[in-house]
Amino acid sequence: MSILVAYGPEGRGQGGLELARLLSDSSALPLVVCCVIPDRWSSVGPGRQVDRDYEQYLYGLADAALARARQMLGPVAAGVEVEVVTARSAPTGLLAAAERHGSRLLVTGSSSDGAWGHVALGSVTDRLLHSSHVPVAVAPRGYRSRAGHRVRRVTVAVDGTEGTQAVLGRAATVAHDVGAALRVVTFAVRAHPMYPPEVGLHAEDRVVAAWREQAATMVAQAVDALPADQREGIECLVAEAATWREALDEPHWAEGDVLVLGSSTSQSLISRVFLGSTATRILRHSPVPVVVVP
Repeated sequence: MSILVAYGPEGRGQGGLELARLLSDSSALPLVVCCVIPDRWSSVGPGRQVDRDYEQYLYGLADAALARARQMLGPVAAGVEVEVVTARSAPTGLLAAAERHGSRLLVTGSSSDGAWGHVALGSVTDRLLHSSHVPVAVAPRGYRSRAGHRVRRVTVAVDGTEGTQAVLGRAATVAHDVGAALRVVTFAVRAHPMYPPEVGLHAEDRVVAAWREQAATMVAQAVDALPADQREGIECLVAEAATWREALDEPHWAEGDVLVLGSSTSQSLISRVFLGSTATRILRHSPVPVVVVP
């Protein structure tokens, strides 16, 4: 069992590295830092030597990047395993490495093109979030965590549907393993109508109230189904706003918070992560690290 974190040969990905250290410190699982470089193109002509030189260049970049990663990890680096993997693509290499190491979690950072302090999906992370057989944790852009800190609270996003029980169970196990508090949040975005509905101004309010009651009942049943040692002190709330960004700001986040999402239940590959539209919106607006579980 281990936590595997992706670290590119260009040396970017400090946020993912710091999140992996936080999760490793909290769970006591060993940390593996993996750097993926492309497979060498096998030339059949005079270009073979050029190809070999390029391969050596890539290995040099990877070795230098992993050395920087060890330096960033500080005192815990002595117990960290580093590995250079060759694969046709970074997601393919990372998933193979996660299976080889028996990793319980695969950690990545955000794209440098996204908003500071929020999760931004690059091409590699996006593919992992639609194909991984293990949970994927994504750090917000610019994420930093001080050495020695632990996960203090696990917030799980549920929607009150049949999938609530499964994702809540996974989140409760995570919180129990790291000794963190558990909070259950149902996010709802309710835009204001432009014109009054023909059935009256308060019809929408009645629909929302009914939905709240149904979601609360489903969440309560899911909490009651948890083992006794995992359901004590659980906080439940509904975060409702006019936009997803405002809804994600409602729960009042703190240092040491982690958000857990369940993947879409509409896919046939139920043993893999596959983000639905709602989970994607939540992930893109989250101000804290996100763990997506199959």
